[in-house]
Amino acid sequence: MLETLGQYKILDRIGAGGIGEVYRARDTQLGRTVALKLLTSDVAADDELRERFLRDASATMVLSHPNIAALYEIGDDQGRVFLAFEFVPGEMLNGVIAGRAINPRRAINLGIQIADALADAHAAGILHADLRPDNIIVTPKGNAKILDFGLSAWTGGGAQRRAAAAMTADSADTVARSTIPYMSPEQALGEQVDERTDIFSLGTVLFEMLTGRLPFSASTSTALAMQIVQAAAPAPSTLNRGLPRELDAIVGKALAKSLELRYETAATLAAELRSVAAILDVRSAASEPAGVVAFHPRKRSSGRWIVVALLLLAALAAAAWWRR
Repeated sequence: MLETLGQYKILDRIGAGGIGEVYRARDTQLGRTVALKLLTSDVAADDELRERFLRDASATMVLSHPNIAALYEIGDDQGRVFLAFEFVPGEMLNGVIAGRAINPRRAINLGIQIADALADAHAAGILHADLRPDNIIVTPKGNAKILDFGLSAWTGGGAQRRAAAAMTADSADTVARSTIPYMSPEQALGEQVDERTDIFSLGTVLFEMLTGRLPFSASTSTALAMQIVQAAAPAPSTLNRGLPRELDAIVGKALAKSLELRYETAATLAAELRSVAAILDVRSAASEPAGVVAFHPRKRSSGRWIVVALLLLAALAAAAWWRR
């Protein structure tokens, strides 16, 4: 195993992907832990491919958002090209979901964070184009961190999406089956993509967090791609009766087949999710039992209802702001 790359001391190998092998390493100059991605030798040795890769990677270095894993450095150690990313501890979102619906309020909070990150990247002209739960880490503090922004042309997931669009994906390929469900209709058809492509993928992730299931399923990769293009997604509340109905319209709009009917920006989607979060907080506060109060019960009850009223006003203000 490698021992060093540039100023980085290799600690252990933590995986591999389309870009190349991934290592956990220590920056000996700055004293921080990073995730090093070593570019595959076939790309590093090809001058044209290498130049394209470096151009794509350099563009993502402008991103600085708390819900995006930062790219610190693009390095070259004796012809070995590597990327030094922020090392993010935690669990992949697909492991958090694990086939089960997660708490709606938690799902909404993660959805807001992901949408905020997309909005920030889109404002810089950068698409993710391969958003899915195994590209999102949930930190020990419960925050979402998106990996591999702007590098879908080089990742395994991006390659699988392109293969599916060309109808060449192998139906037995488990990697493809973990990627294709999060494609947008325009990706499945091999058409032009834009920011709304990421919004569709986020809609799929939201659906899965809220229900524990994917909105589209089929026995082969080709059939699954056709479902994404043609079939309507069910309302999340029909699969999870405990969900607030307000989420059905939000997820449905994110999963609209037509680009024109989908959310135009991730910021708008985040605002709607915040509005529903405020409404849920009001309902939760209103349904809390008063409990046993030894002293001044009227004063405590009055205070609780003041909090409920303030939360309700906040929810109404958020909804009014979004309608404007």
